Amino acid sequence: MEWNERIAFVRKAAGLTQEQLGQLLGVTRQAVSKWESAQTVPDAVTIARLCEALHVSADFVLLGKEPEPPDNAGDAPPYALPDTCPCCGRPVSGTICPVCGYTLPTTPPRGPRYAIVASRVSFVNEEDRAAELVKYCGMPESYAKAAVHQMQEYASFFLLRRNLTDSAAQWIAAHLDGSCFSLRIVQDNGEESNDALLTKPKAMELPAPAAPKQGGLGFWGVVGAVIVALLILSFF
Repeated sequence: MEWNERIAFVRKAAGLTQEQLGQLLGVTRQAVSKWESAQTVPDAVTIARLCEALHVSADFVLLGKEPEPPDNAGDAPPYALPDTCPCCGRPVSGTICPVCGYTLPTTPPRGPRYAIVASRVSFVNEEDRAAELVKYCGMPESYAKAAVHQMQEYASFFLLRRNLTDSAAQWIAAHLDGSCFSLRIVQDNGEESNDALLTKPKAMELPAPAAPKQGGLGFWGVVGAVIVALLILSFF
Protein backbone atom coordinates (compact mmCIF):
# COMPACT_ATOMS: atom_id res chain seq x y z
CA MET A 1 0.00 0.00 0.00
CA GLU A 2 1.49 3.34 -1.11
CA TRP A 3 1.29 6.64 0.83
CA ASN A 4 -1.71 7.88 -1.16
CA GLU A 5 -3.57 4.62 -0.54
CA ARG A 6 -2.83 4.93 3.18
CA ILE A 7 -4.41 8.40 3.24
CA ALA A 8 -7.56 6.92 1.71
CA PHE A 9 -7.36 4.00 4.15
CA VAL A 10 -7.20 6.14 7.32
CA ARG A 11 -9.92 8.45 6.00
CA LYS A 12 -12.30 5.55 5.39
CA ALA A 13 -11.38 3.97 8.74
CA ALA A 14 -12.49 7.20 10.42
CA GLY A 15 -15.79 7.06 8.53
CA LEU A 16 -15.19 10.31 6.67
CA THR A 17 -15.88 11.28 3.08
CA GLN A 18 -13.30 13.20 1.07
CA GLU A 19 -15.36 16.35 1.58
CA GLN A 20 -15.59 15.83 5.35
CA LEU A 21 -11.84 15.25 5.65
CA GLY A 22 -11.24 18.36 3.58
CA GLN A 23 -13.42 20.38 5.95
CA LEU A 24 -11.44 19.13 8.95
CA LEU A 25 -8.16 20.12 7.27
CA GLY A 26 -9.33 23.34 5.63
CA VAL A 27 -8.90 22.12 2.05
CA THR A 28 -11.26 21.20 -0.78
CA ARG A 29 -12.62 17.77 -1.63
CA GLN A 30 -10.71 17.98 -4.90
CA ALA A 31 -7.43 18.39 -2.99
CA VAL A 32 -8.11 15.24 -0.97
CA SER A 33 -9.04 13.38 -4.15
CA LYS A 34 -5.75 14.39 -5.79
CA TRP A 35 -3.76 13.16 -2.77
CA GLU A 36 -5.51 9.80 -2.82
CA SER A 37 -4.86 9.39 -6.54
CA ALA A 38 -1.21 10.52 -6.10
CA GLN A 39 -1.68 13.49 -8.44
CA THR A 40 -0.38 15.89 -5.78
CA VAL A 41 1.43 15.52 -2.45
CA PRO A 42 0.19 17.38 0.67
CA ASP A 43 2.74 19.60 2.37
CA ALA A 44 4.25 18.81 5.76
CA VAL A 45 1.86 21.03 7.74
CA THR A 46 -1.19 19.46 6.09
CA ILE A 47 0.07 15.93 6.73
CA ALA A 48 0.65 16.85 10.36
CA ARG A 49 -2.91 18.16 10.61
CA LEU A 50 -4.24 15.00 8.98
CA CYS A 51 -2.36 12.79 11.44
CA GLU A 52 -3.59 14.88 14.37
CA ALA A 53 -7.21 14.88 13.18
CA LEU A 54 -7.35 11.14 12.44
CA HIS A 55 -5.12 10.05 15.35
CA VAL A 56 -2.59 8.21 13.20
CA SER A 57 1.18 8.48 13.03
CA ALA A 58 3.10 10.17 10.25
CA ASP A 59 5.31 7.06 10.13
CA PHE A 60 2.30 5.01 9.08
CA VAL A 61 0.91 7.48 6.54
CA LEU A 62 4.24 8.21 4.84
CA LEU A 63 6.34 5.10 5.44
CA GLY A 64 3.78 2.39 6.17
CA LYS A 65 5.19 1.57 9.62
CA GLU A 66 2.51 -0.20 11.65
CA PRO A 67 2.16 0.78 15.35
CA GLU A 68 3.30 -1.78 17.90
CA PRO A 69 0.35 -3.83 19.25
CA PRO A 70 -0.26 -3.64 23.03
CA ASP A 71 0.98 -6.55 25.15
CA ASN A 72 -2.55 -7.62 26.05
CA ALA A 73 -3.92 -7.47 22.50
CA GLY A 74 -6.39 -10.26 21.88
CA ASP A 75 -7.20 -10.87 25.56
CA ALA A 76 -10.59 -9.15 25.40
CA PRO A 77 -13.32 -9.32 22.74
CA PRO A 78 -13.35 -6.33 20.38
CA TYR A 79 -15.49 -3.39 21.44
CA ALA A 80 -18.10 -2.38 18.89
CA LEU A 81 -18.12 1.38 18.43
CA PRO A 82 -21.53 3.07 18.72
CA ASP A 83 -23.24 4.12 15.51
CA THR A 84 -24.23 7.52 16.93
CA CYS A 85 -22.01 10.22 18.39
CA PRO A 86 -22.16 10.35 22.22
CA CYS A 87 -21.95 14.16 22.05
CA CYS A 88 -24.25 15.36 19.29
CA GLY A 89 -26.21 12.15 18.65
CA ARG A 90 -25.62 12.14 14.90
CA PRO A 91 -24.84 8.97 12.92
CA VAL A 92 -21.18 7.91 12.93
CA SER A 93 -19.68 5.21 10.73
CA GLY A 94 -16.08 5.41 11.96
CA THR A 95 -14.03 6.68 14.88
CA ILE A 96 -14.60 10.43 14.47
CA CYS A 97 -17.91 12.28 14.32
CA PRO A 98 -17.91 14.16 10.99
CA VAL A 99 -20.03 16.98 12.48
CA CYS A 100 -18.74 17.85 15.97
CA GLY A 101 -15.31 16.20 15.63
CA TYR A 102 -15.56 14.04 18.78
CA THR A 103 -13.30 10.98 18.74
CA LEU A 104 -15.19 7.91 19.91
CA PRO A 105 -13.45 6.01 22.73
CA THR A 106 -12.26 2.52 21.84
CA THR A 107 -13.30 1.04 25.19
CA PRO A 108 -16.81 0.61 26.64
CA PRO A 109 -18.07 3.63 28.64
CA ARG A 110 -17.89 3.22 32.40
CA GLY A 111 -18.61 5.38 35.41
CA PRO A 112 -21.38 7.89 36.12
CA ARG A 113 -23.26 9.89 33.53
CA TYR A 114 -23.38 13.66 33.32
CA ALA A 115 -25.49 16.52 32.01
CA ILE A 116 -24.54 20.03 30.89
CA VAL A 117 -26.52 22.99 32.20
CA ALA A 118 -26.05 26.50 30.81
CA SER A 119 -27.17 30.05 31.39
CA ARG A 120 -26.28 33.31 29.71
CA VAL A 121 -23.21 35.38 30.43
CA SER A 122 -23.18 37.50 27.30
CA PHE A 123 -24.55 36.76 23.85
CA VAL A 124 -22.89 39.02 21.33
CA ASN A 125 -24.42 37.07 18.46
CA GLU A 126 -27.39 34.79 19.10
CA GLU A 127 -27.01 33.12 15.70
CA ASP A 128 -23.45 32.01 16.49
CA ARG A 129 -24.42 30.67 19.91
CA ALA A 130 -27.33 28.72 18.41
CA ALA A 131 -24.98 27.29 15.76
CA GLU A 132 -22.70 26.01 18.55
CA LEU A 133 -25.62 24.21 20.20
CA VAL A 134 -26.61 22.66 16.87
CA LYS A 135 -23.07 21.45 16.16
CA TYR A 136 -21.93 20.19 19.56
CA CYS A 137 -25.20 19.29 21.33
CA GLY A 138 -27.16 18.01 18.34
CA MET A 139 -30.08 20.39 18.87
CA PRO A 140 -32.45 21.10 15.97
CA GLU A 141 -31.81 24.62 14.72
CA SER A 142 -35.21 25.98 15.76
CA TYR A 143 -34.85 24.49 19.26
CA ALA A 144 -31.32 25.89 19.63
CA LYS A 145 -32.48 29.37 18.65
CA ALA A 146 -35.34 29.15 21.17
CA ALA A 147 -32.93 28.00 23.90
CA VAL A 148 -30.52 30.88 23.23
CA HIS A 149 -33.39 33.37 23.17
CA GLN A 150 -34.73 32.04 26.47
CA MET A 151 -31.32 32.32 28.14
CA GLN A 152 -30.81 35.78 26.67
CA GLU A 153 -34.19 37.18 27.68
CA TYR A 154 -34.66 35.59 31.09
CA ALA A 155 -31.10 34.66 32.17
CA SER A 156 -32.54 31.25 33.02
CA PHE A 157 -30.77 27.91 33.25
CA PHE A 158 -31.20 25.51 30.36
CA LEU A 159 -30.39 21.80 30.01
CA LEU A 160 -28.20 21.40 26.93
CA ARG A 161 -27.67 17.63 26.92
CA ARG A 162 -27.81 14.72 29.36
CA ASN A 163 -26.74 11.06 29.72
CA LEU A 164 -23.16 11.93 28.72
CA THR A 165 -19.92 10.16 29.56
CA ASP A 166 -17.32 12.27 31.31
CA SER A 167 -15.26 12.66 28.12
CA ALA A 168 -18.31 13.63 26.04
CA ALA A 169 -19.40 16.20 28.63
CA GLN A 170 -15.93 17.72 28.71
CA TRP A 171 -15.71 17.77 24.91
CA ILE A 172 -18.94 19.76 24.63
CA ALA A 173 -17.97 22.13 27.45
CA ALA A 174 -14.54 22.76 25.90
CA HIS A 175 -16.03 23.68 22.52
CA LEU A 176 -18.87 25.97 23.61
CA ASP A 177 -17.84 29.60 23.97
CA GLY A 178 -17.20 30.00 27.69
CA SER A 179 -17.17 33.79 27.38
CA CYS A 180 -20.84 33.65 26.34
CA PHE A 181 -22.24 30.61 28.15
CA SER A 182 -22.07 29.99 31.88
CA LEU A 183 -21.71 26.20 31.94
CA ARG A 184 -22.01 23.61 34.69
CA ILE A 185 -21.44 19.86 34.41
CA VAL A 186 -23.70 17.98 36.84
CA GLN A 187 -24.13 14.30 37.58
CA ASP A 188 -27.06 12.66 35.80
CA ASN A 189 -28.56 9.90 37.91
CA GLY A 190 -31.45 9.27 35.55
CA GLU A 191 -33.79 11.84 37.09
CA GLU A 192 -37.24 11.68 35.53
CA SER A 193 -37.52 15.45 35.28
CA ASN A 194 -35.02 17.55 33.37
CA ASP A 195 -35.78 20.41 35.76
CA ALA A 196 -34.25 18.39 38.61
CA LEU A 197 -30.86 18.66 36.90
CA LEU A 198 -30.93 22.46 36.62
CA THR A 199 -30.31 23.09 40.32
CA LYS A 200 -27.76 20.34 40.97
CA PRO A 201 -24.23 21.36 42.03
CA LYS A 202 -21.32 20.92 39.66
CA ALA A 203 -19.87 17.41 39.55
CA MET A 204 -16.55 18.30 37.91
CA GLU A 205 -14.48 21.30 36.93
CA LEU A 206 -14.88 22.68 33.44
CA PRO A 207 -12.10 21.78 30.99
CA ALA A 208 -9.86 24.35 29.37
CA PRO A 209 -11.24 25.80 26.12
CA ALA A 210 -10.37 23.75 23.06
CA ALA A 211 -7.13 24.95 21.50
CA PRO A 212 -6.93 25.81 17.78
CA LYS A 213 -5.66 22.93 15.68
CA GLN A 214 -2.69 24.91 14.42
CA GLY A 215 -1.25 25.78 17.81
CA GLY A 216 0.91 23.98 20.32
CA LEU A 217 4.39 22.53 20.48
CA GLY A 218 2.98 19.05 19.95
CA PHE A 219 1.60 20.02 16.56
CA TRP A 220 4.88 21.54 15.39
CA GLY A 221 6.72 18.52 16.70
CA VAL A 222 4.60 16.43 14.33
CA VAL A 223 5.38 18.88 11.52
CA GLY A 224 9.09 18.35 12.14
CA ALA A 225 8.67 14.59 12.06
CA VAL A 226 6.73 14.83 8.80
CA ILE A 227 9.45 16.93 7.18
CA VAL A 228 12.05 14.33 8.16
CA ALA A 229 9.85 11.56 6.74
CA LEU A 230 9.41 13.48 3.48
CA LEU A 231 13.17 13.86 3.21
CA ILE A 232 13.55 10.12 3.69
CA LEU A 233 10.97 9.45 0.96
CA SER A 234 12.85 11.74 -1.44
CA PHE A 235 15.78 9.30 -1.45
CA PHE A 236 13.66 6.42 -2.79
